[in-house]
Amino acid sequence: MDIKDIQNRIGELRSLKSISSRKMSIDLGLAHSYINQIENGVKVPSLETLLKILDYLEITLADFFAEETPELSPQLRRLLNTARELTPEQLAAVQALLDTMKGDSPNER
Repeated sequence: MDIKDIQNRIGELRSLKSISSRKMSIDLGLAHSYINQIENGVKVPSLETLLKILDYLEITLADFFAEETPELSPQLRRLLNTARELTPEQLAAVQALLDTMKGDSPNER
């Protein structure tokens, strides 16, 4: 992976999460133009900024640099986007339902 791949990957991950560059820049306290410059290959983020961005995008450094990232189906992407909006209690209820559907008992987790 080279610098250009890093810059492209940040934009890809942001888009996959349906987050605008403006929202990300505001949430991270960075200039919108800086995020655009990173994604357009004009600037290279410092390690500190890269870690801040990856934390925001909820991806580990190891996963970020992994050679292959599984593609999410539109259905799974929609499910994940919806799950992000749920409360912790709602997420626990959804997980319990999924465990039941899959046949897992609470003791198997």
